[in-house]
Amino acid sequence: MQVAQVLALALSNVVPANVRNGVLQHLLQDIQAKGNHISTGIVSTAQLYPLLSDNGHHDLAMELITSITYPSYGFMFNNPYENATTIWELWNAPFEGPSMNSRNHHMFASVGAWFYSHLAGIDLQSDLIVIRPRMVSEEKKHLLSKIDCQLSTLYGLVHVSYTRDEHDTFANSILLRITIPANAEAKVVFEPLFPDAKCVTVTEGNEVIWSVADKRNNVIEDPQTGLMTVHIGSGFYGYQVFWE
Repeated sequence: MQVAQVLALALSNVVPANVRNGVLQHLLQDIQAKGNHISTGIVSTAQLYPLLSDNGHHDLAMELITSITYPSYGFMFNNPYENATTIWELWNAPFEGPSMNSRNHHMFASVGAWFYSHLAGIDLQSDLIVIRPRMVSEEKKHLLSKIDCQLSTLYGLVHVSYTRDEHDTFANSILLRITIPANAEAKVVFEPLFPDAKCVTVTEGNEVIWSVADKRNNVIEDPQTGLMTVHIGSGFYGYQVFWE
């Protein structure tokens, strides 16, 4: 069930636009019916996580990836039978016989790329590096409150780290540190930390570069989505973005 829905949604021009949401809802209902567990396999697991994150269900993607109950990646390395160091060929490897039951069989089921593209938010385009970390909701922030990621690219090393500040002094803010290599340009996109959140201030270093009272052109606000965007060149940047 999940495999059919995921592949149909992940492949271009398979699902007509007018029924796409219905197909997505069937997928979500099936995941929920299985106790928030996946039943995907080699040919669809890698597509499931970006599909959820890109369609407003990043929280669910984080719940699935951090699960330690069967079937899950967490169960592979945290179970009473044997603890994996690489991806198994079968979710239930310890219960099956030795035939077609490799313990080193990531094939197409690895989701490592999703960690870079959606958790760290690094998207390498032909002429631009896009940085857009996906934020889990306030209720699920315990699943992911900080990240530190380095990616070697043809431009050089891209470094992204962020922390959701939970202290009273800087509540509802994110601290984002970025390194863009020489001769590269980047677009940084800040997502709202919670539904209907509005950005009130953006700082870089110790300088306010945008605020509600001083909307400067170097930071672009999308009033419909709440996204905040800034274009930058190579260098090191330290942003803090406040929401209310």
